[in-house]
Amino acid sequence: MYLLYADDSGVSSDPNVKFSVLAGFATFENQTFWIQKAVDEIMLKHIGREDLELHTSPIRCGKGIWRGFPKDKREAVIKDTLTYIKDNYPRRFVLFGAVIDNTNDDVQEELFSQLTSRFDKFLKRRFLKHDESARGLAIFDKSKMENKYQNWSKIYQTLGNRWNEKLNNFAEVPLFLDSAISRSIQVADLIAFALFRAFEYKDDSYYSIIRDCFDKDKVQQHGLYILG
Repeated sequence: MYLLYADDSGVSSDPNVKFSVLAGFATFENQTFWIQKAVDEIMLKHIGREDLELHTSPIRCGKGIWRGFPKDKREAVIKDTLTYIKDNYPRRFVLFGAVIDNTNDDVQEELFSQLTSRFDKFLKRRFLKHDESARGLAIFDKSKMENKYQNWSKIYQTLGNRWNEKLNNFAEVPLFLDSAISRSIQVADLIAFALFRAFEYKDDSYYSIIRDCFDKDKVQQHGLYILG
């Protein structure tokens, strides 16, 4: 089974924020242990601890418990994790993301529709081109969107999304985890934050590392949707 870990960045209801992002990565179920192990090793290398949550905004700004660590060490945690993603694409990571200008209508549903549709099509291509009949499961950070995501997912699986496409390759409606206990959700947060920084602040210092890791078929990119 392929697992899609995803998180959001940006707040569509905040008038001072222009973009909202929903993004993350897909990986086969037997890879999550190795992802956690690798990120823990990065944390140990730079800050001497592996028990802290990889929450990108506090790390970058040095807030909370991260205040006690030097900026260069905090930046190294972020960039080394993104480099680990790049170095393990597509064997361990295939990225998906949607970026939408908050002036558009129904931003949250559009983000969810784009992400789930693109993941579903990825699973379909795996079957058609590689005879790999793996199903998929989306896993999100716990949020106030939980009920809406599950309702939309059920509708898309039975009636179809706005393109009249049914999500035929999902094993179940989305699950939700507390990011504090899931390294994979924390990595999804990092991916979403990298996209948000690139579009909201024109800062691609993080996004530039992973820009080529989104789902693609030869030269055609499928995994990233941008609506400005």
